[in-house]
Amino acid sequence: MSKNRLHNVLLPTDDERRRIFHWITQISSYTAWKRILDFYETWTKTAENCRQLASVSGKEDSSGVSESDYIQCLKGLAHCEDGVLRLSRGDKRIFRYDANGEFAMANRPHAYWSNYVVRIEWGEHPAIDDNNTPGWSQFRTAFYALAQAWGECSDILESRWTDEAAPLSYGNWMRDVLSKMHFPADLAEIPNPEEDVLVYTGRSIPFSGIWEPVEAPKTNSFSLFRKPQTPKGPFPIVACMNYLHGGSPAPQASQETDDDILQTAVTWRLLWRDTRYEDGSIPAEEESYVFLKPDPAPPSSSATSFDSADPFIWSETGYPAPQAGRWLAEHDLRASITVKAGELLPMHQGQVTRWLLAKV
Repeated sequence: MSKNRLHNVLLPTDDERRRIFHWITQISSYTAWKRILDFYETWTKTAENCRQLASVSGKEDSSGVSESDYIQCLKGLAHCEDGVLRLSRGDKRIFRYDANGEFAMANRPHAYWSNYVVRIEWGEHPAIDDNNTPGWSQFRTAFYALAQAWGECSDILESRWTDEAAPLSYGNWMRDVLSKMHFPADLAEIPNPEEDVLVYTGRSIPFSGIWEPVEAPKTNSFSLFRKPQTPKGPFPIVACMNYLHGGSPAPQASQETDDDILQTAVTWRLLWRDTRYEDGSIPAEEESYVFLKPDPAPPSSSATSFDSADPFIWSETGYPAPQAGRWLAEHDLRASITVKAGELLPMHQGQVTRWLLAKV
């Protein structure tokens, strides 16, 4: 681990820089946000399921997942879908916090539930469970899956606060993250552009992409009599690289020392302009991306409800029936099957479905 000789700032090694560069390209990718969209869609379906089950059990008014909650999930999902679609066409403005910020708007219901679920667990709100809110276990499991996937990539999103420093800094937290991630055996070298593009904190960023804070003198202000001179490199690195957003003001950089974190105005140097997807293609390397969260296998307990206090019993395709009898397909109650206890519930019309035990 190297240190800045002037300020004792912690700086990544060359290998760590390559890892950080790879990580930033991964969390800003179409593949990353399409994956998040899939989790968002699953979560929204569980909200819909909560409303349907509440209707079946006569708990529409008492359910902890209200009709307005479901509508907000749908709105958030629509923004997430639009963001992924625009990203697939090369539009990086969707990462910003402004009228183009589809992911900022998609985050609103997700952020609300992040706060609400924590307050439930702290006892600040009445407890929610499958008895008062049918389908809650699955809703909660799907929410946590989305929250983890979103959190893994959220450092790419622009903050709503323009005076905040860029999110990524190098220190103990960064080293811990890098130690847990999966990287290709042969990491590509970091680009080193022949012509330097430099932007000082507070000035407009010309291109979305990966920028690195360097030690370079500020360029002279505009003059009618002479062309501003661009400083010549090489430039010493002074903090961690970040993904910055074209059209936004360049932020400060966070610099970590052994016992402090500094927020400093810096000169940002463009390493890599993000032009992905503008030609309509997805880079082949995205097929090899490996994400940390969440665990792809949901707990089996979230796929079955079997409580004597419940007015119904349900389970899902691929799980053993907890009770013998006639089971109804949730979205097609005219379709029914008869199974034995422990027998795996099948798909319906080629799709995974939820099955409800018919009352005798």
